[in-house]
Amino acid sequence: MNAFHKKVIKVFTTALLCSSIWSATAYAYNATQTVHVGLSGIGSNISLSNKIITIGAEENGNYISGGTLKSEKGFTFASGSGTYAAVSLYYDSYDAAKQKADTISNALPAYTGGGKWQIYVSGTTGDQLRQKTGLACENVSSTANMILIQSNGKTIALTNTITPQFGAADNDDETITINNKQYRGKIQPTRVNGGSIVPVNAVNIEHYLYGVLPGEMSPSFATEALKAQAVASRTYALKKIDMKAHTTSGYDICDGTHCQSYKGKPSEFDATNAAVDATKGLVMYYQGEPIESVFFASSGGYTENSEDIWTSPLPYLKAVPDVYEIDTNTWTKKFTAAQLTNLTSSKGDNIGQVTDLVLSKIALGGRVQELKIVGTSGTKVLTKDQVRTYFSSLSGTFPSKMFTINGRGNGSKTSVTMIAPSSSPQSSTNTTTSLPTVSTLPDNTNVSAEESIADNYVIGSDSAIMTQPQTEALPNTTSTTNSVSAAPTNAPQRTVTVTAASSGISTNDGSGTFVIEGKGNGHGGGMSQKGANGMAAQGYDFLSILHHYYTDVTIQ
Repeated sequence: MNAFHKKVIKVFTTALLCSSIWSATAYAYNATQTVHVGLSGIGSNISLSNKIITIGAEENGNYISGGTLKSEKGFTFASGSGTYAAVSLYYDSYDAAKQKADTISNALPAYTGGGKWQIYVSGTTGDQLRQKTGLACENVSSTANMILIQSNGKTIALTNTITPQFGAADNDDETITINNKQYRGKIQPTRVNGGSIVPVNAVNIEHYLYGVLPGEMSPSFATEALKAQAVASRTYALKKIDMKAHTTSGYDICDGTHCQSYKGKPSEFDATNAAVDATKGLVMYYQGEPIESVFFASSGGYTENSEDIWTSPLPYLKAVPDVYEIDTNTWTKKFTAAQLTNLTSSKGDNIGQVTDLVLSKIALGGRVQELKIVGTSGTKVLTKDQVRTYFSSLSGTFPSKMFTINGRGNGSKTSVTMIAPSSSPQSSTNTTTSLPTVSTLPDNTNVSAEESIADNYVIGSDSAIMTQPQTEALPNTTSTTNSVSAAPTNAPQRTVTVTAASSGISTNDGSGTFVIEGKGNGHGGGMSQKGANGMAAQGYDFLSILHHYYTDVTIQ
């Protein structure tokens, strides 16, 4: 085994109040912002259980009501297709359009937006309908994205030219029930490029977070940890909107682990709602832009530089010690050389009989970046997240990349004493603090750049996929100002000793068995949720927690 390289890093936990205020020309966040969440997990058979709904459209950010629909049996949706013609008259209400439609066969009311209705007739052309009715008629140019709402044997067409929207009320305190699941805000049935219908939940971003937080962090965690998670999740949502990851699908954010887990009103808890309310509007910025505020379940004692996990170095995602983590995940996997030989052969990696597992690259925080499976006739090299997934058919995906093999590896060894803050943090407005972070990190010579940062983010306890950060700004909105609690300034200096592992560590101990013992759960970048909970238990407030895990950010 090669010698370890020891480096001593002096770290200051003195809270530093940042004098720079976010530029007025930078990104602006509006706490009243509506977020559009694609409820892809709902399924394709969509029904509204509410007996009374308002029908309308979102136009220029405002909801324009077109009337009220009533049905004892609720409402279902279907994709419109085929040939339609429209009567070139507009009506001010559903009832007026319905009365006229009842006089024409195969006719149905069609909501066109702005509170206006038309009559659509299926299976005909404008000329044929004009000859039949004597009215001015026209062809419906496209039905690719037409949606039909059905109830009690009656059908209403929702035209291509609007974004239809249904709500139980004009505020988010009332809910609308879709496929027996309750959501705040309104539901927009959305069809793009002739695809299937996806219900989109148009909801205030703060209320969206009500349905997110319990899925990303346990409501039993300490209050300050929940507040930190609320700010991280809010920031991430805004960044996701900025990245336009789902605009081609007709919404801003999905409801699955690709974005953040969102379960709507039934998932809410008082504790997580209170954390959202207590941090309302607070967002993390780096140089005026919302950050890629990734987080994960458990660090095992140290987080990681972004470039050592993915590819791109992000200046606010730096490796930091995580000494207060509560209930660190530990895990064990065991393989024989024969099992590994069979595995590599089944994958088409013809390297002969497996003789060794070599830890060829280990990052500063202790996570394996590159693992070589050595055989009698070749070597299979695993990089980045392959290290976690390659052995999944034998034992499942590794919870993390921080592990030893036969007691060898795990290059990060820390000796840290963090001083708990005083019980009376100072008050500050629109300032930032800097708490226990590594002031200068050593260069890591074992960094590889073989995988895009777009490929492997893990959110909370879920294996989530997020897309690569971009620099597009969000639309201009109105800035808000918040008073926040700054971290205490009386914490003394401390020293952290970091041992960085060398490359090429053989783990063959002659037993014919490879015992893999790991710590942590998740990718290791950004905020450790169990670490945040531990810091909160030691008296650190949410600002201190966030500044520990996200380097040089502004929170406002």
